[in-house]
Amino acid sequence: MISEILIIILACGAVNYLLRVLPFLFSIGDDLPSYLKRFLDYMPIAALGALILPGIITSFPDNPAAGIAGVAAAALTAWLAGGLILPVFSSIGAAWIVIQYFTY
Repeated sequence: MISEILIIILACGAVNYLLRVLPFLFSIGDDLPSYLKRFLDYMPIAALGALILPGIITSFPDNPAAGIAGVAAAALTAWLAGGLILPVFSSIGAAWIVIQYFTY
């Protein structure tokens, strides 16, 4: 016999799938004005920033400057060099330098 929890999980999955497939079925995004399309293009970046910013500040509670230095180094390296590996290593290096030499 199927438990109530399994029924709830399957119902939530069905609703989630339905909400994600509806825009593809009806092509809602094709008739949007250009200013609204530009706005929606920036939404993932804004959401990512809202998720990452608290982690940057709270990652080193004793020295929040280390997190900020790491993000600044990663952003600068990504802008100048691109890729993923160099920004990650520059972020780690900048955070390590701040922790080692600029501890309060």
